[in-house]
Amino acid sequence: MRSNTLLIPFLLFAPLLWGKSHAPHVTQEKVGQQYYLKACSHCHGSGKLGGNMATVLEWKGLLAHHAKELVELHEDENGTQEIITYLKSDRFAKEHDHLLKFLQEFANDSESIPTCY
Repeated sequence: MRSNTLLIPFLLFAPLLWGKSHAPHVTQEKVGQQYYLKACSHCHGSGKLGGNMATVLEWKGLLAHHAKELVELHEDENGTQEIITYLKSDRFAKEHDHLLKFLQEFANDSESIPTCY
């Protein structure tokens, strides 16, 4: 009988405990994640891999001034004309803020890198 008394409170609160432990690992920038997956993931993999290529401040610099530095980095690579076109587009200008937040979330010096989607 005593074991049932301890089991009932555990069963009532267990979902709350499980939810809290998983919540910090989910990306906070779902919109930016979708932009990244559409534009960048075919070469750079998941956000975990692509975002980890730079620090939070480096991503800010790479995407500054219409991503001028990021365009220059891609100009020396084969098969990157599609991403260069994207980075110079009005679409990128509209998606910039969300994409930046997503990349910074996965940056190699981020304080809370999500571990699963």
